[in-house]
Amino acid sequence: MAPNDIQALVVRLRGPDAHDQAGAAAALAQQARANESLRVPIVAAGALPPLVALVRSGSEDGKANAAAAISWLANDAHTRTLIVGGGAVPALVAILRSGTTEGKANAARAIARLASESPTRTLLVAEGALPLLV
Repeated sequence: MAPNDIQALVVRLRGPDAHDQAGAAAALAQQARANESLRVPIVAAGALPPLVALVRSGSEDGKANAAAAISWLANDAHTRTLIVGGGAVPALVAILRSGTTEGKANAARAIARLASESPTRTLLVAEGALPLLV
């Protein structure tokens, strides 16, 4: 995937159409899962803020797909810091509470990866994630 393709997906994430946003998030998740070398360019293209926004207030498909993308991008320590700093944790916990089955699975995977950092574990407990994961 070329940098222009990644940027085009980020533009779609920021667009007004919920179906388009969900599709862009799904494409980014698939690329981040399939090709580890694309994770840093996806983050560098500015994908994290619109993905976090989508996890917060997107359609159910958008939330599930954005959580999947975040879960794959969270394999990098620096990116985990950006994800947590961007406010994704409360939104991911909210998906655990009331999202779709797919959304819950993706949010749980993202939370598991984010929890590798001690301060994030404290935040996850404060947000009430622990009972939702057991």
